[in-house]
This record gives sequence, structure tokens and C-alpha cells, in this order.
Amino acid sequence: MDAATSAVAQGPPPAPRVETRCQGESRGRARCGCALNLVLLLAVTVTFAGAAYRARRRPRDLAFVAAAYYLLALLLCCLAKLGLLAADPSADGEAQRRRVRLAAWAVSAALGATFASRVADAMPLLALKLAVWGIAAVFLGVGLYLFFCCQDAGRCAAELGPGQDAARPPAKASHELAPEEMA
Repeated sequence: MDAATSAVAQGPPPAPRVETRCQGESRGRARCGCALNLVLLLAVTVTFAGAAYRARRRPRDLAFVAAAYYLLALLLCCLAKLGLLAADPSADGEAQRRRVRLAAWAVSAALGATFASRVADAMPLLALKLAVWGIAAVFLGVGLYLFFCCQDAGRCAAELGPGQDAARPPAKASHELAPEEMA
């Protein structure tokens, strides 16, 4: 009786977890994405090490390579954090997403300015140097606009299919239509 009483008190045993095909595929994609990110990080690190080795006797070049590598790694961390925060719909999550967006834009602005200064130094004419800085400023302005003014652009693009307009509701697939709607 004691065993039966304790079994009733504990409740029914948990049902075995059945993994659907979609859950398995998403795990496989996550593993593949993680492996791809690891391979890309390894490739960037090897490239950085080669560039640092070639610039070892020129302190200015070495500082540029190190700063570019650091800023690129920091930008990838900001974007990964932004991706993690995308699923949090709370007001606190929105405030945190805004701060991370600002950090990502600031890091991308620093990275763009670093590359623009390097390219502008290689230009022979003042007009070309000013053109490089002008193009960098335009791209940074576009990045600022996309990060802060188009907050719902990513969600809208994900919800719409290819060739669909945001003003029209999305069309239903033929297997979703009722027989009377098909005619």
C-alpha cells in the first residue's frame, strides 16, 4: 500500500518527450551555424595573425590590424547579443535592444572610420581623400537610419514572402485555401 500511495502522490510519470522533425532540423541548423561561425572566426584569426606578422616592424600598421580585429570581434559580439534579445518582447528587452543597437552602431562607426582613415591616407589628392571620408559618412548615416529608424523592417521582411508588398495581406498557399476559395 505504501508504494501505491507514494505513486499516487507523485502523480503520473512524465510522458516521454517526442522530438518533432522541425525541432530536430532547427537543432541541426543551430549546430551548423555554430560550426560555420567557428570556422569563420578561425579564418579571421589566422588572417589577423598573418597580417600582424607582416606588420610586426611597422607599429602604425600593427596598431591598425589589432584595432580592426578588436572592433570586428566587438561588432560580432554586439550583433550576437542583439540576436539573443530579439525574442524578448518586454519593455526592458526593448530598452536593452536599443542600447545594444547603439553600441553596435558605435562600433561599426569606429570600424568604418578606421578603414576610411587608412584608405584616405593612401589617396594622392585631397579631393580623393575628401571623397573617401564623404562616402564613409554617408554609409555611417545610412547605418544609423537602418539601426534606429527602421526598427520593424526586419520583422516585416521576415513575415512577408518574396514579391509581397506590406500594404497588401500575404497571399495564401493553395493547400491553405478552402475548396470554394479555389474556384
